[in-house]
Amino acid sequence: MHKATLWDRLGKVDINQDKVYTILRVLQFGTWSDFLELKEEYWMEEILLVAKENYFNLDDLTRNFLNIKYGLDLPLKWTLNEITSWYSLRFQEEIFIR
Repeated sequence: MHKATLWDRLGKVDINQDKVYTILRVLQFGTWSDFLELKEEYWMEEILLVAKENYFNLDDLTRNFLNIKYGLDLPLKWTLNEITSWYSLRFQEEIFIR
């Protein structure tokens, strides 16, 4: 995982004890490779559960990505047109909004 993703707790993150922190930080600020590494470390069900239980800590772009990619129904603060264009630069994956 990139050091910039966990910058405020560098060297102090325990992958098991700090599961919620790690998952939220990668979802919010991580790169695509960080996300893939996260999926290797935790079950996808765990990642989605943390996102559902802590959605208020995620920005709308991240919520929208999870809603579209994994069929979640996380509430958004803004309309879809206000939060993203035709694709998410963060995850470098096309996300079409219709």
